[in-house]
Amino acid sequence: MRIIDRNSDIHAKEIIENLIPEYSLRIRLIEFLCSAIEYANNLNSANWNLNLDKNGNFIRFNTGQQYCIQIYQDELLILCERISLKQIIVKNELPVIFRGHQKQKRIQSKNIDEVPDCVAKTKNSIGCVFKLTDCIDYLELIKESNFFFIKQALKTLQLPRMKNAHSKGAINYFSNTINRLIPNPLFELTNFPTINEIIVKQDLAIEKAKKLTSEKRKIILEKSQKKPEKIVVSQTLYNRNQYVVAEVLYRANGICEKCKQPAPFLRDSDNSPYLEVHHIVPLSENGDDTIENAFALCPNCHRKAHYGKKYFDNE
Repeated sequence: MRIIDRNSDIHAKEIIENLIPEYSLRIRLIEFLCSAIEYANNLNSANWNLNLDKNGNFIRFNTGQQYCIQIYQDELLILCERISLKQIIVKNELPVIFRGHQKQKRIQSKNIDEVPDCVAKTKNSIGCVFKLTDCIDYLELIKESNFFFIKQALKTLQLPRMKNAHSKGAINYFSNTINRLIPNPLFELTNFPTINEIIVKQDLAIEKAKKLTSEKRKIILEKSQKKPEKIVVSQTLYNRNQYVVAEVLYRANGICEKCKQPAPFLRDSDNSPYLEVHHIVPLSENGDDTIENAFALCPNCHRKAHYGKKYFDNE
């Protein structure tokens, strides 16, 4: 049996062109797949991968722990968010079979309401199965619903074996084919864990600690080291427009633009009121770095905007 090198541009080219031999269809599918990759990478650059099957039977795009787009020689599977997809199928007749799972049992139907969620860890997920030759006119119709699924699936954490299956060769082939630089995930650039990975691990550990009695926690604390371990992490940051920050703070004039209360304290550096600039549509979700898309918030409202969003939005 031939051994496939996932990092080989040549092997990737052979496999993908064998899976999708018709040129115009191949270009459209690559464009669709690359748009999904770019969207996921913008949201979380370390929590996705592109899996080129070692036997050459499929190519699979994973977001978080979930498969998202799978291309076989005769079948295309696209995971979507059910509610937004139903709005599309009301207006358009799609040549699609809907796929879900009930435990380990696959359930398929032309009626979306007869099919359970496709993946258990992402609520309202639904699989859309097309014949490869029938999909080309419908990709743009379901693209937004696929993006909604990607956003939810990225809340799950990718497994190490999924990272190991990533194909740099396929990414390079895509970049060369459509003349656009398609990114690799952050873990291909560094071995350091991301801040999100550390936060998820810490949150799981905290939840486990909460389930213990106070007496058990105190016994463990007696044996614990008093100095925390230092961890080096990798992180992707946005180079924010300093003029947006300055203008939004000037507009607020020391008053939180949500709760309308004065800034809680003055900065030591320049004696100015301390407020934080928050983007209404996050930069990670393709929000604009503009004064129209930004609030000046006190620290309390800023934390609420991130961790108590339903309360923040309803106030």
